[in-house]
Amino acid sequence: MVSVTSAALRKRKTLKKGIQFTIMVVGQSGLGRSTFINSLCGQQVVDTSSTIPLPTDDSAERDFNLREETVELEDNEGVKILLSIIDTPGFGDSLDNSSSFNIITDYLKHQYDEILLEESRVRRNPRFKDSRVHAVLYFINPTGHGLKELDIELLKQLSGLANIIPVIGKSDSLTREELILNKKLILEDLKHNQIEYYNFPYDLENDDNETIDTNSYLRSLVPFSVIGSNQVFEINGELIRGRKYPWGFINIEDHELSDFVILRNLLLISHLQDLKDHTHEILYERYRTEALSGGGLPDHLTQQLHSVGDSVKSPYQQYRSPSLKQEDDGSFKSSSLHNNQNDTYLAREEQIRLEEERLKAFEERVQKDLLQKKQELLERERELREIEERLEKEGPKTESS
Repeated sequence: MVSVTSAALRKRKTLKKGIQFTIMVVGQSGLGRSTFINSLCGQQVVDTSSTIPLPTDDSAERDFNLREETVELEDNEGVKILLSIIDTPGFGDSLDNSSSFNIITDYLKHQYDEILLEESRVRRNPRFKDSRVHAVLYFINPTGHGLKELDIELLKQLSGLANIIPVIGKSDSLTREELILNKKLILEDLKHNQIEYYNFPYDLENDDNETIDTNSYLRSLVPFSVIGSNQVFEINGELIRGRKYPWGFINIEDHELSDFVILRNLLLISHLQDLKDHTHEILYERYRTEALSGGGLPDHLTQQLHSVGDSVKSPYQQYRSPSLKQEDDGSFKSSSLHNNQNDTYLAREEQIRLEEERLKAFEERVQKDLLQKKQELLERERELREIEERLEKEGPKTESS
């Protein structure tokens, strides 16, 4: 009864607060990135690239920035999903895209740094918001020739830092045979360049058959081929999101023509929690281990931790689009090195004290359990002795009779 009540309370709390989930969509202009976002949310969330003004000067390059939008969605069970979408307009439009690579990777690392800082504080903020990116959808040009050098360079930097999900945009521009070949070439490029992507992991020994079958099927679809649309048409009395051509109509949710509906369902329903768990338990833990392998917090995190108000300024913030909201001014007040060292020492001393208390409590529980087991063993030995004595007494009587 208690477990049922607790589960009901947790579900009610989830329904009220909603599940926070963050995706980043990366890709060059013209691949249907913005249209996909609108199709995923079922509403107009971002302007398509065709509505973004291009540079008028041939020598000019479009500035790259990050654009964040938050959408509240609701699944069939009434659970709210607070979906944050990090879009990347202008990516790949310059001759030198190295600065764009840095902006994207700095943003991902900054979210990990925020968690690392929060975990290192003696007093944690109960209203702290986890802004880690749980999936990076990387849009690939449907050329039929695999990955370009631009794709490989960025994916190498993202490898091991985020759950990369490769996506072929505007896949309706390829024939069925071309699409199959393109998927094969992309997978070969990913393997050859040792790029780690989210390959829907499963355990043959511990996972159930349904999980194994589902993830095996999803593996066979990577990279996902999608078609997006900003238009909804009425077909036979039913509203369908699709694309109209002179030769006919495409329903973007037809899984025979596009993986869109499968990708949407795995992101927002079936694998939402798996992606969050993989981000925290695998990717973040790896980042955390590397960050602390030097024996404590890195210098830049220590300085941020002890700055006034615990404010944090990220390297990517100078490139942020105006639509990306900043809750604080990111300012810092300098303090002397001596004070910082004292504060760091006190914080670590407090952590050591808390850890010693936890170890002591654990040791007491172990000792208590051992004592209890010892008493149970002595009690059973006593019972065995009594049985043996009774059998010895009854033995002669049985023989005499």
